[in-house]
Amino acid sequence: MNRREKRLTSKRLGILQYQQKLPRNKKFELIRENIIAGKKRENEVAEEIRQQTNAYIEEKESQTILHLAEDIAKRKKIPIIDAMEEAKHDYFRL
Repeated sequence: MNRREKRLTSKRLGILQYQQKLPRNKKFELIRENIIAGKKRENEVAEEIRQQTNAYIEEKESQTILHLAEDIAKRKKIPIIDAMEEAKHDYFRL
């Protein structure tokens, strides 16, 4: 929901009139709580994005190691499990 939609929704619900009728100290307290909640939500979203990025990187690394292991297994004619260990060693050595 963008800013314009949020404003229209609060106007329809009568939140704006309610806020205007509040005493100054309660109005400022409400604004302060909204700011704190916004910062908390921003941190949560940043953490989710970081986790998604790390998951994507790990998936990409595992796919690369798997392809390396398949190539090693074909070349040396060894079981894929042994090739996986060698591929991990080669990949992280780079």
